[in-house]
Amino acid sequence: MIKALIVDDEPKARESLLAIFALVFPEVEVIAEAAGVEEAYLKIIELKPNTVFLDMKMGDGTGFDLLRRFKKIPFKVVFVTAFDQYAIEAIKFTAFDYLLKPINTLELKQTIERLSENLDEEEDLSAKISAFISNLETKETARKKIVLKTNNSIHLVNLGSIIRCEADTNYTHIYVENQPRIMISKPLKHFDEMLCEYGFLRVHQSHLINLNFVNRIDKVDGGVLVLNDNTIIPIAVRKREELFKILENL
Repeated sequence: MIKALIVDDEPKARESLLAIFALVFPEVEVIAEAAGVEEAYLKIIELKPNTVFLDMKMGDGTGFDLLRRFKKIPFKVVFVTAFDQYAIEAIKFTAFDYLLKPINTLELKQTIERLSENLDEEEDLSAKISAFISNLETKETARKKIVLKTNNSIHLVNLGSIIRCEADTNYTHIYVENQPRIMISKPLKHFDEMLCEYGFLRVHQSHLINLNFVNRIDKVDGGVLVLNDNTIIPIAVRKREELFKILENL
């Protein structure tokens, strides 16, 4: 059972989320609401929710001001925010759950399903918070941090240092410049959707590449990409025309 605290300084936003939970998601019990950082902190200490739906900006501070008050964060966090390009980008790269206002019921359903599956899993959010703040402070995409979580560790990687991603059934191998390969338990589709707007292209069913690391195209075997590290990547027939157009404009 999800025992939730809703934190938002807009009464209508809290009421809207509360109504959706009551009508559509009986598995979510809202145990309290809070209008700001201080009130939320006191209610978390008192009521111990296992999930906090947290507005990004409030009258007395930000959602991260609240999170910083805890040495360990014993609850799941879902950010609820109005659209802001840089904030959404920062959240997405740091693997926090988030919802855009106005709330989309399907997206909320998917979020609740993820929460329910991992409710008992403890997570150290300090690396995510650090990466988020770093991402907000830099506008240069290549220097933004992406959080890659494995079974044993959390990696903070500059987006521009990712050379390529390679599918391995439901896992993805991430190849990073001057670092060992990182294996993540997410399908390649996850990284394709995250990175496709930032200079990455899925050139094959199994390969997502950073176009900045392309050295040349060889027209052998129907066409292959040769990367700067001499890795050879096959090109899917349906992707050739798109790839050629993109490379012509680089």
